[in-house]
Amino acid sequence: MLNTPWSYIIQLAFLIGLIANLAALYILHKTAKRRNKKHLFMLRCLATNDLMAQIGMIILTNKFFYENVHPSIYCPSFVVVRAFGLGSGCVAFVMALERWLALTRPFLYHQLVTHQVLKKFLFGLWITAVTLTYLPLFGFGIYYNSENKTCARFRYATEPKDKAYAYLFFAFGATLCFCIAFCNTSVICELSRIRSQQRILVRRISRSIISSRVGAARYQTPEEVAFAKLMAFVCIIYVVCWAPQVMTVPIAQYFKLTNHEDHKFKKFFIIADAGLTVYLLLDPFIYVLQGYFEGRLHADCCCSKKSDSNLSIPSIMKTQNSDMSVSIPFDVKEPAKPDDEFVHLETMKIT
Repeated sequence: MLNTPWSYIIQLAFLIGLIANLAALYILHKTAKRRNKKHLFMLRCLATNDLMAQIGMIILTNKFFYENVHPSIYCPSFVVVRAFGLGSGCVAFVMALERWLALTRPFLYHQLVTHQVLKKFLFGLWITAVTLTYLPLFGFGIYYNSENKTCARFRYATEPKDKAYAYLFFAFGATLCFCIAFCNTSVICELSRIRSQQRILVRRISRSIISSRVGAARYQTPEEVAFAKLMAFVCIIYVVCWAPQVMTVPIAQYFKLTNHEDHKFKKFFIIADAGLTVYLLLDPFIYVLQGYFEGRLHADCCCSKKSDSNLSIPSIMKTQNSDMSVSIPFDVKEPAKPDDEFVHLETMKIT
């Protein structure tokens, strides 16, 4: 495709994505003080990862670079850049998992998922993805055909060890897609349940409420719900754009396709490769949706405060240095017990 007009479209897409990611990082920097630390960290990781991938692809898809650099250098460069593509999937998975835990396991989430734990987990998963991607550079997996002096895709492997690497990469990518789809579906279902039950959001609760009302309730603040919706868009785009790319491995291996064969799946493989370009292009633009949802939720929250001013428990009560939130069904007709002692969730602070 580097010798066709499509190469200019691809480069333009990467250039737009690069500018958009720079803008996204700038916006995140300017709004850092009023964002959740964990959400801010994950969004910065996603934008930085995509930015590195786009810089690499702009260089590698440049015709001058392609024609003047020896394949023994050009082909490993593709492997290096590929790590950032898979790393973006790892960030999307961590975002999905974090929201899934926050919505479905709130007390466990606030006890275990601290900012430091999140950083260590994300870094460890990203290092795993990078190590897996760079294995061909050390002889496990194919990336360069020394006989023809051309680059080779690992999905077209013919040697046993190269086939093993192709299936290993497929298993890792398929697992990411499945986990992201599962977490994302659970988040969407939980958000729908919260909306349908019209739960009141509070920042502290009493012992009687804990014992009699929490039950199967779920807990979220407007900011966290907004981030969950943002994460849903990012994760859906990831699955849609990456699933075809992942499926190219078993297809190529089952039909014993070769790198330069004009086979019936060639158009599908081109669409799968284009999906990665679309993913990197759309990611930064999705960030804009967070501000949109935050604006809507803020407006809804202001309206609910006016209409619920007669409640004994306000819709949102923030406690210093705590990100804990509780969502419970509340009957306005039932008076609060005078001997109710409020329990501050000091053990669940997020540092």
